[in-house]
Amino acid sequence: GKTRFWLTPQLLQAHSSYVVVDPKGSILGQVGHFLQKQGYRIKVFNSVDFTKSMHYNPIAYLKTESDILKFINALITNTKGDSKEGDEFWTKAETLLYCALVAYIVFEGKPEDKNINTLVDMINSMETREDDDNFKNAVDYMMAGLEKRKPNHFAVRQYKKYKLASGKTARSILISCGARLAPFDIPQLREIMSYDEMELDRLGDRKT
Repeated sequence: GKTRFWLTPQLLQAHSSYVVVDPKGSILGQVGHFLQKQGYRIKVFNSVDFTKSMHYNPIAYLKTESDILKFINALITNTKGDSKEGDEFWTKAETLLYCALVAYIVFEGKPEDKNINTLVDMINSMETREDDDNFKNAVDYMMAGLEKRKPNHFAVRQYKKYKLASGKTARSILISCGARLAPFDIPQLREIMSYDEMELDRLGDRKT
């Protein structure tokens, strides 16, 4: 009776903005039209049926290095699956690489590239060669160019730490990253996360 006796009466008061978790997908149908008539903007993120979801791009909300670290920690925490994490070294190495790449995307990327799709594409393009530690891929050249312009850039500092790994270790790190980000590479999710319509940072500006 939580929905009928507590949640629905709260929503029908229509006195403020609301964030509603709707796992059964029934609440929107019950009160959505009523709230629209009251002048509410309705925002829907549907992680079950992507065709009924608005676009959501978490990277659109990242403004500072601290934001990036929180985002990466949330990403890793929520993509563990049911299995326990293995050696902590690999998770920390992944974190360094994600921080470097996301910082590059946030601070240096074009507006249309500031999304998870770019992160996935960067990981996919990072070829390594076990027998040649001096081999450079496209991302290596991008970071080298950034270092020339801004040697103390957050992305450069994190990437240098990641590059301390040998070719074989770096390859293993990239395989871990690829496996973790694999769900984000499916076409429906790439489309959903290509830009942002949720405007979570403007939630209290008007009734939503």
